[in-house]
Amino acid sequence: MKNTYTLILLMLITQMGFAQNPNVLVTPDWLKERINDDDIVILAIGKEESYEKEHIPGALMLDWEEYTFNDDTHDFDLRTVAELKEMFESKGLDDGDKVIIYTSDNWVSMTTRVYFTLDYLGYADNTYLLDGGIQYWKAEGGKVTDEVKALKKGSFTPKTRKEILADRAYVLSHLNNNNVNIVDGRATVFYEGIDAGNGGRSRKGHIPGARSIPYTSLTKLVDHGAYKFKSLQEIEEIFKAQNLDPSKQLLLYCHIGMQLTVVYTAAKMLGYKDIKVYDGSFYEWGPDASLPIELETN
Repeated sequence: MKNTYTLILLMLITQMGFAQNPNVLVTPDWLKERINDDDIVILAIGKEESYEKEHIPGALMLDWEEYTFNDDTHDFDLRTVAELKEMFESKGLDDGDKVIIYTSDNWVSMTTRVYFTLDYLGYADNTYLLDGGIQYWKAEGGKVTDEVKALKKGSFTPKTRKEILADRAYVLSHLNNNNVNIVDGRATVFYEGIDAGNGGRSRKGHIPGARSIPYTSLTKLVDHGAYKFKSLQEIEEIFKAQNLDPSKQLLLYCHIGMQLTVVYTAAKMLGYKDIKVYDGSFYEWGPDASLPIELETN
């Protein structure tokens, strides 16, 4: 009877979104076993010169300008679904393929931004991050090359999840909603208003009621100069310290929508189901004097 009760409880926890999902991250050994599979697409995120010098065999370079756009009012925002579909198809992505993303320059937030982008396109279940990037790959005996894989066009069908995006109006209307936890992914100096950030174009402070989880607090520097995510237990403690409840909506922002994706990925690993991203972030919110700002008083 006790075992039956435990099984039912675990099933309920999973349905409610509390079940952890560590499978977002993969190890070098995991990739070594699958690197020659036909359904593997490996994307290298970093500097072009780093990719040209060395990369994981079969990996294709993905530049940040290919999956984000900038103009006078936007910085690192999502490209259109049509543009993203065309870009991922140009990397050979077919429906059902496994996408493995890694960084060649310890740009963890760049890789998590790609993970978020593929989640937006409904493809997170087939998307993985190589924890530790190329530094950890090499440390674990992974081979590298300077040979560039021939491009082949894929056929990818996005299943867009517009519900994971929040705009300024949504954030403003949910400031006092007890079922929404707003989280600031910037460094503490920006959250507390010590520094304005965004080149000084923003006001100092944070969105009222926001909790603070600096994106750098979720990773750690390990041997060989690699940055890896902290353990699930450590990440869970960081979230608990901010009194975050997995049954409530998580609404994330940072400077420009890049750093918050590290928090986003960590939340997905912990099993959070209802997560929204304010892509405009403080780049949009900070300079607008009509929007409220909060400063730490402690």
